[in-house]
Amino acid sequence: MANLLGTLTLLLSFLILVIALLAAVVSLVSGHARFALRIGQGVLAWIAVYALLLVVVSLTSPRQILDPGQEHCFDEMCFSVQGVSTTRNLGSSVQQVTAQGVYYVVTLNLRNAARGTAQKPSVTNFWVAGEQGRRYQPLTAGSDTPGQPLDASHLWDQKLQPGEHQVHTIAFDLPENISSPALFLTEGAGITALIIGDENSPFHPITGFRLNPPATSQ
Repeated sequence: MANLLGTLTLLLSFLILVIALLAAVVSLVSGHARFALRIGQGVLAWIAVYALLLVVVSLTSPRQILDPGQEHCFDEMCFSVQGVSTTRNLGSSVQQVTAQGVYYVVTLNLRNAARGTAQKPSVTNFWVAGEQGRRYQPLTAGSDTPGQPLDASHLWDQKLQPGEHQVHTIAFDLPENISSPALFLTEGAGITALIIGDENSPFHPITGFRLNPPATSQ
């Protein structure tokens, strides 16, 4: 609901600003420069208020860390961590790589929660971070090209039908002593950064998924 309200606020603000700018142009053409100036001042004032609201909402929003199985939805695109395991090696005996620390192998599930529309995420980015805040980018799973960087934006190239699930297994090379690792995920780009309350907006905390792996296997 909050994200919908933020989207509607952005659309309404954009509509009001377009009308105001058109009114300012008409005022200038008709010789009412003072009125056009007032309109311009009002536009600048609203932009400043909107920017302040955007930052204040972001700074006051709490960070959420979800447990395995809990979903985090971006509109109808719902992500969840279904499982986590650790290993020293990825790949087959022919093409095997060893982690610098330890591989966290994360099973990530995507569900299309829409009722009647096939769709896919627009732009997806994710990483793992511990309490120290350093980010670790994903690698391909051992069944693909072990140890190589993964372009997360191409994981879900095919649209999912309503209610359909799709699972990907992704590996991260993390330090053995990493504290409280969590998977963080963003979806969407561009104009979403201007939506009040959206996780892509400046200074807004990103929702994470807690990673609680079993003992490391060899």
